[in-house]
Amino acid sequence: MKKNLLNFAVVGGGPTGIEFSAELHDIIMEDLAKLYPDLIKYHHITVYDVAPTVLNMFDQKLSKYASDRFRREGISIKTSHHVESLRTGTSESEEGHESNSLTLKIKEEGDVGVGMVVWSTGLMMNPFVEKALGGASSLPARGTKFNKSTPAEVQIAQWTIRKDEKTAGIITDDRLRVTLQPKEGDVEHKQQAVLEDVFAIGDCAVMEDTLYPATAQVASQKAEWLAKRLNKGDIEKAGFNYKDLGIMAYVGNWNAIVQSGGANISGRTAWLVWRGAYLTKSVSWRNRILIPVYWVINWAFGRDTSRF
Repeated sequence: MKKNLLNFAVVGGGPTGIEFSAELHDIIMEDLAKLYPDLIKYHHITVYDVAPTVLNMFDQKLSKYASDRFRREGISIKTSHHVESLRTGTSESEEGHESNSLTLKIKEEGDVGVGMVVWSTGLMMNPFVEKALGGASSLPARGTKFNKSTPAEVQIAQWTIRKDEKTAGIITDDRLRVTLQPKEGDVEHKQQAVLEDVFAIGDCAVMEDTLYPATAQVASQKAEWLAKRLNKGDIEKAGFNYKDLGIMAYVGNWNAIVQSGGANISGRTAWLVWRGAYLTKSVSWRNRILIPVYWVINWAFGRDTSRF
């Protein structure tokens, strides 16, 4: 039972899942091992992913570096594995033994007893975007722009918000404005329309003819661009262009990987870059001062943990 309760499963081999696994391993080996030395031998961390490799958005060498480091630290990586279900209890608890364990059903392995499951496979579309914006309605009297027809030609048409087939996100133009299309079955009109005063950014939106990742970096750049254009009143001046500032991930034990502008960095140097980027993105100077202070305190005295 101890092995089940201390078996941690992380579903998803992207940056979030990898960083969580690395941080979990660090706190177990650096802090909890001192408090519960007799239990450390029972713990195990496993990362599951349906893809052939983890961190597939990184260069192959960086992805391999992260995988090799995880294996050396005792963290299992199981790619091409499919999670089918998760339920409370185990086979033992079903026979009358009370248990706080969970059972993860893996297509390739069967039932696996775990104590905690962290799900980081991606983003589910917001229910409001997915359902509430799916109905057809007439166009507003003002603030609508047409691409192939005049307003007089389309007054009778019923319109729906355009959605991306893969993500179900709202499709916008390059000014981040919401786009519309005639409702399904309306064969009279094939044109599209743009709501000039309605914008969509972040995870709920997909800019037309782009493949930008659903990350905070993209959402932040969209928000900054839109705020500047609205404040200056020049939304028509130029469309939004995403600037890739690179991607990075922490892989444990003061090591990280960084990919930016064709340059690949790994190890302690990448960890310093990762920490620096984290610090510079802090909103206030108060946080920029307090965060390094907490880093030093944790390094000197260990993380703050609670004993039960």
